[in-house]
Amino acid sequence: MWIVSLLLLIALGLLGIASWLRQRKPDAAGPLAQLEGIGGWIGLVGLVWGLWSLLLWISAMGLLSAAPVLMIVGLASVLVTIALSLILAMPTVKTLAGSNAFTTKLDETAARLGPFKVILGAICLGLAAWTLVVQLS
Repeated sequence: MWIVSLLLLIALGLLGIASWLRQRKPDAAGPLAQLEGIGGWIGLVGLVWGLWSLLLWISAMGLLSAAPVLMIVGLASVLVTIALSLILAMPTVKTLAGSNAFTTKLDETAARLGPFKVILGAICLGLAAWTLVVQLS
């Protein structure tokens, strides 16, 4: 399960920092464009995975006293995944679900989170690195 979370954090992180990365390294535009082509679907999968992970975190909240650092980092990882996934998934969600009151509220929330997209992407990549260090040590 941690491998799926790791891969999702890496993909979300790269999508989050894509605009910043494109400015710094113009030759990375080709591979980034391919990833951005499926960014909405990655965001939708990340949104579902993040909500599922949030439910798992809530069910394991009793471990907060035994492993507080791991639990807090886990919660941060889940919340960042949900936030960045919502930003990326909104075009796909609106295409699949149409325009209604719920998708309008989600779109407003995603618009508020939009300015933090690069920061959320960088945090995702940092959490991916942290996950690798913890799991491989």
